[in-house]
Amino acid sequence: MDRNCHGHELNSPESWASSPRFREREREREREVFVDRVRGERKTFGIVRQLFEKESSTFTYLLADVSHPDKPALLIDPVDKTVERDLKLINELGLKLVYAMNTHVHADHVTGTGLLKTKVPGVKSVISKASGSKADMFLEPGDKVSIGDIYLEVRATPGHTAGCVTYVTGEDADQPQPRMAFTGDAVLIRGCGRTDFQGGSSDQLYESIFTLPKDTLIYPAHDYKGYEVSTVGEEIEHNPRLTKDKETFKSIMSNLNLAYPKMIDVAVPANMKMSKEKDKERVASPTSYGTFQGVPTYPPPLHPRPPQHHPVSGFPQPSQPPRATHHDLSVHQYIQEHQTVPGYDVAEGRHGRRERLPCCGIGIGWFLFITGFLLGSIPWYIGVFILVCAKINPREKPGYIACAIAAVLATIAIVFGFMGGREVWS
Repeated sequence: MDRNCHGHELNSPESWASSPRFREREREREREVFVDRVRGERKTFGIVRQLFEKESSTFTYLLADVSHPDKPALLIDPVDKTVERDLKLINELGLKLVYAMNTHVHADHVTGTGLLKTKVPGVKSVISKASGSKADMFLEPGDKVSIGDIYLEVRATPGHTAGCVTYVTGEDADQPQPRMAFTGDAVLIRGCGRTDFQGGSSDQLYESIFTLPKDTLIYPAHDYKGYEVSTVGEEIEHNPRLTKDKETFKSIMSNLNLAYPKMIDVAVPANMKMSKEKDKERVASPTSYGTFQGVPTYPPPLHPRPPQHHPVSGFPQPSQPPRATHHDLSVHQYIQEHQTVPGYDVAEGRHGRRERLPCCGIGIGWFLFITGFLLGSIPWYIGVFILVCAKINPREKPGYIACAIAAVLATIAIVFGFMGGREVWS
């Protein structure tokens, strides 16, 4: 029997090959080879591209399975203004676009799904059933969307809107790892989506997030600070809103006082479903584009037009999109769902700026009122004449009313002073 330098007996090759220790090492080696093979496949398994639209700070995501013969691909949250760029990249990579998906109905931009359907025949639009929008495919929590051998799970994450969903890559061994979550506006990097319109609920949002493993990559629909990707673990530890308890979180969300989204009056109606049969009769023009379903709806905004009327003050009522008819169902549905917004001056869906009043901004009425004290009440009577005989700016009306009151009091004072003078002389 051979021995090694330490005096231990050396087994023959035959006995070593049949030993339990040898078999265990062989099994470990086979597992290592399998893991290495899977990791090697994952390097070329799929394509993930993060694309940015700077005006609305929106991320669009391109996913594809390049190991499949057809190289199927999908887009998540496409924007109408970057459709040509997205299609150019898809063609350069030799991919076949199958789905155009949205995480929710966007209020800050018009989706590019309708344009994609007109430019790439066969593309299917996808959105959650809870969104109330029109699409080829409606998704519910637990559904899966597949491209080749890659699939996305649908998870309900309401709160930013009532129909928000998150698309998560599969957890199986043959799926890309670590897992990726395309969260839309529900979870942003070091933040989260607002909850003050479109059926939003801070209570729902708090309950619907962070149900994924901590190493899951988070890819949001927006970023305003230069971030591109995070993880669930990072956001649990560092997100300034989501690290708070529920009541503190709800207090933060209810006191954000965010501005009225400048594109909401155009984007939401255009992104919502169209009315019934009459919409099928609409004739598409070269400049028209569509909703998720690709039905021609509203022309894209070209250049801001000057307001044709005075801006509305106070809490604005949502205005109809350009060229929309009075009986458009999407507009009426939008008006019913979007009332709780901060008060801003708006004109045709955009922030408006009030015209500066004359006389250093105080208006003619208040100017006449002030100068009446210096010029023996004569400006007050001029103000009364203008109030009665001329059409005035409603914003200047308080000043003219003040002139009228002052003129009445001055007249009473003059009359009583004159009568008192007569008694003295008599």
